[in-house]
Amino acid sequence: MRSEALNRHADSEAQPRPAPVSEHVLDALEQGVVALDRERKVVYNNRRIEELLGSEPGTLLGMPGGRLFPGAEARWLKGASREPRDFRLEAEGRQITLKAESLPMRDDEGNVVGSVVLAESISETEDGEFQKKIDRLVSLGELSAYVAHEIRNPLTGIRTTVQFVGSKLRPNDARREDLEDVIKELDRIEQIITGLLMFARPPAAQPQACDLHQIVDKTLDMLELQLGDAQVRLSREPADDLPQVVVDPDLMQQVFLNLCLNAVQAMPEGGELAVATAVRRYRTRRSMVDVSFRDTGVGIPRELMEKIFDPFFTTRSMGTGLGLPISVQIVRDAGGVITAKNNASGGATLRVSLPVPAEPPGKPEE
Repeated sequence: MRSEALNRHADSEAQPRPAPVSEHVLDALEQGVVALDRERKVVYNNRRIEELLGSEPGTLLGMPGGRLFPGAEARWLKGASREPRDFRLEAEGRQITLKAESLPMRDDEGNVVGSVVLAESISETEDGEFQKKIDRLVSLGELSAYVAHEIRNPLTGIRTTVQFVGSKLRPNDARREDLEDVIKELDRIEQIITGLLMFARPPAAQPQACDLHQIVDKTLDMLELQLGDAQVRLSREPADDLPQVVVDPDLMQQVFLNLCLNAVQAMPEGGELAVATAVRRYRTRRSMVDVSFRDTGVGIPRELMEKIFDPFFTTRSMGTGLGLPISVQIVRDAGGVITAKNNASGGATLRVSLPVPAEPPGKPEE
């Protein structure tokens, strides 16, 4: 009976549904599991592979295996070649690498009715690249703090001297304007130093249960005049019954402010900024609250997608390149992540994802 059922599932387009217990077991695996039929199309996948790819539940079903694992030859997809393969994929604007192995799926008589692909994300820590980057950032942070302190002291003396000299000049002296320009440049250096210190030693967070809608609204109210001057239309897409998250409201407001300003700067001719909230619920993992900032600007060049979160990287002549890295640190300390992707219709979306506590804030565990 079991072999007949397998054959019926393999020969038909109807997707097989495992028993509920089996489904929960497969969803609990840290590996992604994908079942392909004889036509090499997805007939089953567990939750983990959806999480790795950032896919909505059910969207992988029916997808050709060659699209899910680009570059894989038919022989490998059929399970005839058990050699593990690495696949570099783009998921929600970020690059991930999956190590996958394909195995033949057989019925009780030994007939091949499809294949099963087991995939896991290659941790950047495993190949050393991520850890090297973290080490560089730690060293860079320490160096930044040292340089900032060393520059700030003489900078204060220079500013005081310039102001003193300016006070001795007559009001109509043309040199006063030159000294005012010097003061402006010193202020710009001070801004960079403040950013360096913020990046190197961010303030200690004071997390508390927060309604993100209140933080979003407060941020957008602050930007109302600036959005109008930039001819940027604002649309809000709040989700119903958004769960609370545990964050520092002031620091999270700084993150939202940075992302909004980046969006405005990406639309020099004006456009639309859409701020949306949503909840992603997983059966085996904690839910995530998303706050997305979608613009209609120029988008992010593909070759720069992996660099935009790097410290000191900026495409603006007057930028410090520290706004996004500081935001990443704040969100990461809250247990979340920031991702970026280009929109099919133009522009880009930056999304802040924060974990929902296992128990509602303030509710004691039973």
